[in-house]
Amino acid sequence: MREWIKAVDVPLLLMQGNPRQVITANNQALELFGKELHEVEGRRGGQVFDCIYAFTEDGCGKDSHCEGCKIRDGIIDTFTTGKSHNGVSTSLQIQKSDQIIPYLLQVSTEKVGDLALVKIERFENA
Repeated sequence: MREWIKAVDVPLLLMQGNPRQVITANNQALELFGKELHEVEGRRGGQVFDCIYAFTEDGCGKDSHCEGCKIRDGIIDTFTTGKSHNGVSTSLQIQKSDQIIPYLLQVSTEKVGDLALVKIERFENA
C-alpha cells in the first residue's frame, strides 16, 4: 500500500482508525505541507495540516472547535460506515510561523481495508 500511495500524483494521507493517525503520506502531500515523512507519521490530521486547534490541551479532533468540522466528520464516517466522501470542504485556522492564517481545505475519503485514504484536493490560503 505504501508503494502504491507514493506512485499516485495527488497529495494523499493514509490513516488508521484507532487512534485516527496518519501512517504514511506521499511526496505530494509532504511537499504541500512542507514536512518530512517523520513529521506526519503517527500524527493526527489536524496536526499535519497545522490547525491551531490540534495543539490545544484537548487535542486534535477533541477540542470544542473540532465539533462539526466536516473533514473530521467525513473521516470518522468513512471509518465507521465504510462510506466514501467526495469534495468535503472546510476552513481551518492554520499556524504558519508567527501568524494564524485561514486556509480552505477540501478532501475526499475512501476506506481501504481497515485504513482510510484521504486525498487532499485543496489546501490554500483563503
